[in-house]
Amino acid sequence: MDPRLRRARWLVLAVPSLIYVFSYFHRIAPAVVAGDLMRAFEISAASLGTLAAIYPYVFVAMALVAGSLTDTLGARRTLALGAAGMGVGAIVFGLAPGFPVAVAGRLVVSLGASVILIAFLALAADWFRPDEFATVSGFTQTVGNVGGLVAASPLALLVEAIGWWQSFVVIGVVTLALGTLPLVAIHDRPEAAGLPAVDPGHRRAPTLREVIGGVPPVIGNRRTWPPVLAAGAVYATLIAFQGLWGVPYLAQRYDVARVGAATLVSLIAVGLIVGAPLVGLVSDRWLGRRRAPFLVSAACYALCWLPLAVPGLEPPASLLAPFFFLMGFFASGLVLVWSCVREVNDPARVGIAVGFCNAPIFLLFALMQWLTGAMLDARWEGATAAGTRLYPAGAWHAAFGACLALAAAGVVAAALVTETRCRSVWGAPARASGDAVRGRGRR
Repeated sequence: MDPRLRRARWLVLAVPSLIYVFSYFHRIAPAVVAGDLMRAFEISAASLGTLAAIYPYVFVAMALVAGSLTDTLGARRTLALGAAGMGVGAIVFGLAPGFPVAVAGRLVVSLGASVILIAFLALAADWFRPDEFATVSGFTQTVGNVGGLVAASPLALLVEAIGWWQSFVVIGVVTLALGTLPLVAIHDRPEAAGLPAVDPGHRRAPTLREVIGGVPPVIGNRRTWPPVLAAGAVYATLIAFQGLWGVPYLAQRYDVARVGAATLVSLIAVGLIVGAPLVGLVSDRWLGRRRAPFLVSAACYALCWLPLAVPGLEPPASLLAPFFFLMGFFASGLVLVWSCVREVNDPARVGIAVGFCNAPIFLLFALMQWLTGAMLDARWEGATAAGTRLYPAGAWHAAFGACLALAAAGVVAAALVTETRCRSVWGAPARASGDAVRGRGRR
């Protein structure tokens, strides 16, 4: 590889990584300030779940739009626009005088964040080889979960120091500043920087008509759906805990203070940071397979919900730290979704294929935010503390039982993933066994 290209690829990873850290921060942050929001706006758990669910609903609506923007406008401009949206939205959220304005701020944050990962992966498709894509996908989740860590203990400490609304204003200003980096530091493709193409036969920028025409084949491809549904089951349930109910659950069931609870929940992010690049390497380099690591990780992740959902199996306080680490570690198999979907669809439609993944995944995410909140409220017995509702053990078991059921369904979906052997099988007929055919569709 040209040494100049090798050096440039590090910058191509670094710039979107920094922005994606903040994207993930905004995704997780409501869990840390859940009690503050309920007191400030006098809202119930269901209302808080609805506020948190704005994020995934916007991702659903923007999934194909974001992919189309990346394919037509270019990844670096899309990244800059996304960062600007997150920054403005965070400032509005922090300064919100009432719940409707907070909802509006969260909506703008969500619009900006919805394009970040897709643009990141589109850059990876142009700057890295196909047999490096799962590894880079894993790296994106490692980077993203650094944002999850920042949204846990450090944010809790910042909130304790200056208040929740001032904290969001500060984060918004920093995010706005970061939005300038893609425009001045990176290029969409190696050729634009005067470097040799990584894949000379790779896609050119499509026209808008070509983008629109590329949507139905992705949606209509039955091999697209199993990895998307498997990843959606994992992600929706994980974020229901990590991004919303984990801190309140630990505070109420284990009597852990906010900073301590946030620190424990942040170990989920640590598990993802360790597991995501590892599962990408295992898939790309060691096994040369997609389905097996996807299935094993999904099954182990589903088992992690048993202690949370079944009465009498709750882990003791002394085991919470390793338990949450393993929960995040096994959830990391979801990073294979982008490789699985990319390899069964037209290589010329990377943005659309990757963008489509977000729609079902974040729809499940949104539904679980609302459902778990509604199940908690349905079993609330009227107890409160400092304006925050206190839920009995049965309410938590019911909400997490729904997560267990969805995670188990994800295991079934993972078993149906097409085995591509880490190569494009676009145009190749699917076998009954789900294995990729040799010859046509393989490079």
